[in-house]
Amino acid sequence: MRFDDLWIQGTGSFLGELVPVGPDVAAGHYAEKDAREAGTLSVSRAELAPPEMAVRAGRAALDAAGSAPSAETLHLHGSTYFQGLDMWPAACWIARRLLGETVHGLSMQASALSNSSLACLELAGSMLAGRPDLSAALLTVADRFGLPGVDRWNIDSGMAFGDGAAAALLGRGGGKLRVLSVSSYSDTTLEGLQRGDEPFHTVSPTAVETLPMRRRAREFFAQGEMTPRQARQRSVDAVRRVVKTALDEAETTIGDARWVIPPFVGRRLFESGFVEPLGLDPSRTLFEFGLRTGHLGSVDQLLSLDHLVRHELVAPGDRIVLIGTGMGFTFTAAVLSA
Repeated sequence: MRFDDLWIQGTGSFLGELVPVGPDVAAGHYAEKDAREAGTLSVSRAELAPPEMAVRAGRAALDAAGSAPSAETLHLHGSTYFQGLDMWPAACWIARRLLGETVHGLSMQASALSNSSLACLELAGSMLAGRPDLSAALLTVADRFGLPGVDRWNIDSGMAFGDGAAAALLGRGGGKLRVLSVSSYSDTTLEGLQRGDEPFHTVSPTAVETLPMRRRAREFFAQGEMTPRQARQRSVDAVRRVVKTALDEAETTIGDARWVIPPFVGRRLFESGFVEPLGLDPSRTLFEFGLRTGHLGSVDQLLSLDHLVRHELVAPGDRIVLIGTGMGFTFTAAVLSA
């Protein structure tokens, strides 16, 4: 979808302590082979719960925007993993601290797992385009990964997971970055990669056991319906599809982009999933930055935007392409202009 008047008016982010991976490799928590292939130097580790991190990032975004949003503000909160309590409206807890006791629009969680930053951007942009009664949209995303529920070193091969949060305030009439287009695509044939042969449960087993994500992937491929090579190709094809669509709608090319920001997935997946199929110049990505934070679940893309803005790494007229992928699998690309 092409947007004619959608702007990011402020961004914010929160990271924990950047802890080197060496001690965890030495202790056997993170396989040396995986660490070498990923190239991860450190991961962000946070003590705050995800909603608390989201409030920190949201306050920074509102401060950067320079004006408090009105009560007619949509609030979407995205995440990949547990937000601190079961059957609890984390979004409303966050919104009360950022927007006040009453919000005349929705405050809700909208998770597309690791694609939540861009999925929320597309949903919020579409609502602002079609709802003149909404004055703004506040996006927050936050994730923290820890035992016993998840093992940050072994959720998925080729990457280590870090903790963090990010936020963005969207509005009309001007801002720091203009959103030109957003395109999404879902390939539901890849859903089984995260399910394997596991039956449905009545309650989450993660209080007593760690999510067996790698085992589920092995079970999926053992069913014989798809090979790892075919799964990788479907993912590459979907990334190419959403990037091409978003670029065409923005009337630009990948070569025109000053920055192209894929997820922080580690060296091997970065090269095979994004650099080679899209012909990316790694110097125009935040790949090295991602090796210091780890993959932050839902957070990578909005945190990347805040990093670019805060460190004055964009100049007027620069084009930015954001790419998101989420388990399931959903794929989104967004094109922005400074």
